[in-house]
Amino acid sequence: MATQLLEVPSLVADSSPVQLPSVLVVEREDPGLTHCMSVLKTLGYAHSGVTSAEEAIDRVCRDTTIQIVLTDQRMPVMDGLTMIEEIRTRLGTARAIAPIVLTDAITAELAMKCLHLGAVDVLCRPLDLMTSSAALRRAVAHLRSREDLQQQASLSNFGSQLNRLVSALESRGHDTSLARTPTNEDLAATLRAIITSRALRGRFFSSQLFADPAWEILLDLTRAQLENQEVSVSSVCIAASVPMSTALRWVGQMTDSGLLRRWPDARDGRRDLIALTDATAGHMREYLCAVHAVLRRV
Repeated sequence: MATQLLEVPSLVADSSPVQLPSVLVVEREDPGLTHCMSVLKTLGYAHSGVTSAEEAIDRVCRDTTIQIVLTDQRMPVMDGLTMIEEIRTRLGTARAIAPIVLTDAITAELAMKCLHLGAVDVLCRPLDLMTSSAALRRAVAHLRSREDLQQQASLSNFGSQLNRLVSALESRGHDTSLARTPTNEDLAATLRAIITSRALRGRFFSSQLFADPAWEILLDLTRAQLENQEVSVSSVCIAASVPMSTALRWVGQMTDSGLLRRWPDARDGRRDLIALTDATAGHMREYLCAVHAVLRRV
């Protein structure tokens, strides 16, 4: 599989290799709902629609693919801005939502409220293709930016977390009777046990609860190193168990942070190869040695 690039659609999203976030349309009247969903269909965004704020809150909380909410400002019972605040209260920091507010007329007061809410745009009815496309691109960019910041924060602590894990395991594993240095075969068996246990977890719980692409990438590249295998970027992205665009961003962040190294495949110019840096490989080996020692004690 060729390496895919992160692209935001300029107008129609059908041909983009990126998995775009799903859009929920919240409109008080059926004709408006139908028109909005028609525009989204033309632009190639996955979408769904509801006609009440209560149903919208329930839908967003249950459907984790929804990240953009296009909402009518004047919803009955609960207005669109209050609805967005309620959604964010329920989701907390677990998931980002990019609101786009739809109104009959933009006023200074409404603009200030939307700015305070963190809406990415305010659109006037009726929606047209060009303004809708621009607003959705801004929403996608906003979500990508938040995700990148979260990844950077996570990676900034990754090395120290790994060192603490190794130290904790070593403190449990010190024993003169276990002084033998494990072989590559020992470490490969330990790694297979770790990977198998993580796969078993997916049988009982949703994989979305434990999405950890950086760790999955490190485990897969450690396995490849122990087995003297070359690994392509697309292959390690599949092992990350997240959408390709998300995995590629993690690969980029981890490469920039010095955890991974990436180079063109001399035998196949269509792909890049990837591996652990020497420092990361050393940390992973220490980690596996510590886990191996603990498992021998069990």
